[in-house]
Amino acid sequence: MVAIDKVDVIHKFVQTYNSAQDSIESNRMEEAKQKYRELMSAYKQIAGSDMESVHKELAYDQVMKVFNGVKGMKPGPNIHAKSIALAVVIIIISLVIFIKPEIIGMVTFDVNHPPVWNADGNTFVITGVPEGAMFIGNTDRTINLDAFFNDANDDELTYLATSTHGLDVKINRNFLTFLPQSRVFGERVLTVIAYDGVEVVQQDLIVRIVRK
Repeated sequence: MVAIDKVDVIHKFVQTYNSAQDSIESNRMEEAKQKYRELMSAYKQIAGSDMESVHKELAYDQVMKVFNGVKGMKPGPNIHAKSIALAVVIIIISLVIFIKPEIIGMVTFDVNHPPVWNADGNTFVITGVPEGAMFIGNTDRTINLDAFFNDANDDELTYLATSTHGLDVKINRNFLTFLPQSRVFGERVLTVIAYDGVEVVQQDLIVRIVRK
């Protein structure tokens, strides 16, 4: 196994994954392809390390999501001038935050506190998909992870999640959607990872898939 700085590698992987998803959602094909290549590079470091298998499986799932996203992209129109203007505003705001963060009330914490799962339980009950039915997203299949994790430093959290046999998951920012496969019922266990920019915390979730 290769000795690596796990925190740095995970941080790079998460940031690249989010950047790749942004490129896909904005239909920036060339940028998305480049981010996919960078994600693959970060994944190779994780795969060749002594990290626990759950991290490697999780990273693989995220790489495949980006791959499928890039694969499904179609060439789009040129960037509208309004989008360029918005990008300029974002850059200006970023510079202001960097130079004088107190302008928007940002506080620098000397001590980092890792995110904590603050719910009483970790079991979620969802409705299964009967044979022959098409999956339709229901509100009871999506949860807001920000409501279940607490960060004492009020850091913005980045989430990843594993899939398991018969139950896929989709992460969109802080929202996690359970995607049960047809005719799959019973309990499944998956792992959610919360990253505050410094520390990585993982939490197992029990998903109980029931019939209507």
